[in-house]
Amino acid sequence: MMRTNMPASNPEIGQLVEDLLREDADFERHEARSVHRETIVRHVQVEVRRPSPSNMVAFSRNISGQGIGLITQDRIADGTSALLRIEGLKMVPAPVVAECRWCKSYGNNWFLSGWQFMMIKR
Repeated sequence: MMRTNMPASNPEIGQLVEDLLREDADFERHEARSVHRETIVRHVQVEVRRPSPSNMVAFSRNISGQGIGLITQDRIADGTSALLRIEGLKMVPAPVVAECRWCKSYGNNWFLSGWQFMMIKR
């Protein structure tokens, strides 16, 4: 079930990649989401506003017009409000106010959280 037709450098590597892709597809299948999100990996600065101010670094996993999935090393409480700065390759990041809707473990010492966009801060 590999997403590419390129041959692996050896059968063990091919099996490893296949297993990782299958695991990712299984993870996606179990997410309950009403809007399709596109996969995108970008650096995101997270400036937590409530419940207590703090800053953290994240990477996006996917995005839609309604929200974004972030990967962090910090667990984020549901209802946390933050200012997200999503870095583009050429564009200046626009500060987006968002709220964390859920957060769950995403491997050892990593967390995946779902954020709902509220507005662009001007």
